[in-house]
Parts: sequence; structure tokens; C-alpha cells
Amino acid sequence: MKLAVKVLCLILLSTSLPSISWAQINSLSEAINESGRLRMLSQRMAKAHLLIGMDIRPEKATQQLKDSQAKFEQNLIDLDTYADTSTQKHALTLVKQQWREYKALLDEAPSKDKVLNILNASDATLTACEALVQQFEQASKTRSAALVNISGRQRMLSQRIGKLYTSLAWSGIQPDQEAALNQAISEFEDALVKLQQSPDNTAEVSAKLNKVMSQWQFSKAGFRTLKDGQGTPFVISMTTESILKKMNEITHLYQEIDLQKILASS
Repeated sequence: MKLAVKVLCLILLSTSLPSISWAQINSLSEAINESGRLRMLSQRMAKAHLLIGMDIRPEKATQQLKDSQAKFEQNLIDLDTYADTSTQKHALTLVKQQWREYKALLDEAPSKDKVLNILNASDATLTACEALVQQFEQASKTRSAALVNISGRQRMLSQRIGKLYTSLAWSGIQPDQEAALNQAISEFEDALVKLQQSPDNTAEVSAKLNKVMSQWQFSKAGFRTLKDGQGTPFVISMTTESILKKMNEITHLYQEIDLQKILASS
């Protein structure tokens, strides 16, 4: 098992992180994708903050946190330009309010006695981001747009799992956090199965989803080590980053499928 973990780490370390786009938002499916990215970033920033506190590849985690903060703020600007209804703008305002409070905590030095504050702020920001995504999805009302949302949410869940696993490894087992981790694991697996069963899947999407499922099955073995007192936050952070990269690619493909359907029906 130890050899397998070492090999996996070498593979993941050679894998580039998810590409970050800085383009103007031009469609509802893209707005769903980019507002959904805010959900993911809310969890990824907390995970990076905790990894810095645990002194696990702190330079890499610091850069990840910095890049994620920059992308979060850029997305707020882009979505503010795109939003065209009062409900969308109101939802965006709530995200901005939560973000100001959250960012203030992220800018502080990581500390074990502040873990709960980071978790709560990241969850509050996630809730606000989720409401924003729903506003854009409701405006679209297409099945393919819903797939963009579900796939995008998988990105968030990958980082949420990494965040909660890291917090438990650092501050010890907390029943409520453990329950939240188990729920995130269950939600990720259920949604992955649902995506695999979608009739809208192309051969490329199906192949990529199968790769995610294979890696997911391997990752689940690592979740069990936490209860055995042999937590591996470094390995879990790397595997969740790899899953994030793959789900980011799949979400983009679903976005293209949605755009094609819109063009075909126009």
C-alpha cells in the first residue's frame, strides 16, 4: 500500500493544476460554470489555508491560496457584468458580503484554534455561491445546463472533501465535521453515478467520467485511514486536486454540449 501511495504521489505531482480561464462570460451555461467555480474556490481556499497551517507543502499551498483568491474576485467582477436580473444581482451581493468576512480570516496566519472559524466562513460563502448558481440555472431551464451545474458541483465536493479531511487530520476527529465529510463523500459518489448515466454524454465525456470513477475508488481507501489514526492529508490533497482537474474538463465539455443544443434549437 505504501508503495502504491508513493507512485500515486509522483503521478499527481507531475499533473498540472486545473487551468484557470480569465474570459468574459457570454452565456448562461458559462455563467453556471463560473459561478459554480466560486463554490469550488470557497472550499479550495480553506483547504490551502489548513495545509499551510499543517506545514504540508506550504509554498505550494500559499500559491494555490493566492491564485484562488484572485480567481474568486475576478469571477465576481465577470459575473457582476453578466448578471441581468434583480435576483441574480441580489444573490451576487450576498456572495460579496460573505467573501469580505471570509477573506479577512484567510489573510490571518493559520492556527489550529481558528480552524472552526475558517470552516464556518467557507461554508457560509459556499451557501451564498450555491444560491447564485441556482439563479443562473433557473434562468436556463435546460437539462444540459443542469449537467453543467452537477458536474461543476463535483469540483466543489472534491475540494470540500479535501478541506474536511485536512481539518480532521489537524485538529482531531470532530463528530460534526466527520459527518460533513461522510456526507460530501456520499454526495460526490451519487452525483458521479448520475453523470455517468446521462443520455447527453458524448464518448469523450463518458471516458473521462470513467477515469474519475477509477481514481475515486482508489481515493476512498485513503478516507478510511483517518479513522485508524493514520491520516494522509498530503495524499488526499493531491488526489482531490487531480479529481478537480478532471471534473473541470468534464464541466467544460458539458458547457459545450449545452451551447450546441442551444444553437441547434435556435
